[in-house]
Amino acid sequence: MKQKVTIASIMGMLFMLAGCMQFLEPDTADEAVDGEVGHEETAVDVGSSIPSLSEHYRHVFPEGQYEYGEARGYSSGAVHNRLDLDRLEVGLTEISSETFNPEDYFFQEGQFISREELHEWLARYEEPEEEDDEEEQQPPLGLNPPLGEGDSFEAQERSNPRVLSHINEQNYYTENDEGDLYLSGVSIGLSLNSVYYFREQNEDGTYEAWREEAIPEEEALEAGQEIADEVVSRLRAEEREEGMLNDVPIVVALFREAPRNSTTTGEFIATATAEAENELGSWEMLDEEYYFFPSDHASDRVPGDADRFDQFNSELNSYFSDHIGVTAQGYYQNSELQSLTIEVPIRFQSKMETIAITQQVTSEMEEHFQTDIDISVSVTSNDQPEALITRDAGEKASVHIYD
Repeated sequence: MKQKVTIASIMGMLFMLAGCMQFLEPDTADEAVDGEVGHEETAVDVGSSIPSLSEHYRHVFPEGQYEYGEARGYSSGAVHNRLDLDRLEVGLTEISSETFNPEDYFFQEGQFISREELHEWLARYEEPEEEDDEEEQQPPLGLNPPLGEGDSFEAQERSNPRVLSHINEQNYYTENDEGDLYLSGVSIGLSLNSVYYFREQNEDGTYEAWREEAIPEEEALEAGQEIADEVVSRLRAEEREEGMLNDVPIVVALFREAPRNSTTTGEFIATATAEAENELGSWEMLDEEYYFFPSDHASDRVPGDADRFDQFNSELNSYFSDHIGVTAQGYYQNSELQSLTIEVPIRFQSKMETIAITQQVTSEMEEHFQTDIDISVSVTSNDQPEALITRDAGEKASVHIYD
């Protein structure tokens, strides 16, 4: 049985997504296949590249109104980095496009995991208390590990940090000959902590300072896979929507958040699909990473690209007496640079100076960065846009100067 949704209107196709969003297999794939990471009973395969999402999905408008997700607004309190939130949502649609083609499927925010449920699922697992009466107890719903051992609050939290930060649900529909939409797929993004932040509440209601505990990626991956199995099982339950979600594919992707003070976003690390009436299949390892320029981390990990950025920055600044503090973020797949987003903040003096800077930025960009990557450059003054330069891989640069 599939859910039928009648809609009054449907959005047209939206604008093209900027940037190249694909995923390639990592160099460490052999280790994953050998079983060093993940479930013993689940094979881990490395798949081919996931196609980039060239267009946004068309949206569902039940009764002519946009219908918000059941857990709307919860994410802002669960994920503290806005860059992570954006990447979690958009990246999940990119991964979903492998199974749910945007040409054939419509998108709707998640309608099946309620806000209250989400709160319960993100809690720590707690063993049910023994009761004398014979009333049926609700099974524990917390998907995070129980508190660890230790003589203090800090020791207990550190010994068993919370891994799961947030769950993002997306629903996908197809249209029949009568123009009605039917639920045809669900995607779940599990956002995992790379650093667990916690603090203790005092008796007077005040809080101690934040503490943090790093979570290794292999540990987060293994926990995320176990959580994914349980989430799919709960969605497939007969008591949920009369078992309707058992009849559609469920795509699950694991996203590893960046630390709170990070200048770059987190990244997706793995995905798997549970076909209709089935459990999750094999896991495909994903490899994407972001680097901030200039930074010691980028200089250590991608020295060639870091040098090119430094040369670009130095040449640009040599033409102007006022220092221009250029920064950039590079998006990598399988250790290869795919796209570069550059920020050029200036102190506005005159329109002609803005034009001169924009022209020189374009010239230096073409000189120092390879043509097979997507580049977007924003020239701003006091956080207001002054100019935008874009260049898709293999194409000529396009320049727009705002009035």
